[in-house]
Amino acid sequence: MFTCPVLCPAECCKFEGLEDMPVVLEDEIDVLTREARRIGARLHFTPAGEYNGVRLYRWIIRGACPFNRNGRCTIHEIKPLACKIFPLAVNLKTGDVYLSEKCLWVRLNGPRPLDEFPAEKEALKRLLVRLGALR
Repeated sequence: MFTCPVLCPAECCKFEGLEDMPVVLEDEIDVLTREARRIGARLHFTPAGEYNGVRLYRWIIRGACPFNRNGRCTIHEIKPLACKIFPLAVNLKTGDVYLSEKCLWVRLNGPRPLDEFPAEKEALKRLLVRLGALR
């Protein structure tokens, strides 16, 4: 079963290119903004289109996520679904689900069936329901 490795470099929480930055739902922006205010951080989002009428936004993160401290997420319980599904990734255009090579665990353990990612698979299901891609 998947679990973040001890002393993980948290590469999943570091961003360089726009295409790697998380896509969030409109209501997730409010939660993230509130938490950012609490720690004195400013967040930036840009529209990323719509999927089945649901507005999507790209969370612009230059470098490391402001909620990552020493390789651990400080907002784990309320982080956006895009973060909760990691290391799973989904291509909304094709419906393909794949494992991100950005994840140290995936690089160390190789490809695995989705059943080895129960919490991430459940978060993916919630995301797809929210997007109207799954009932």
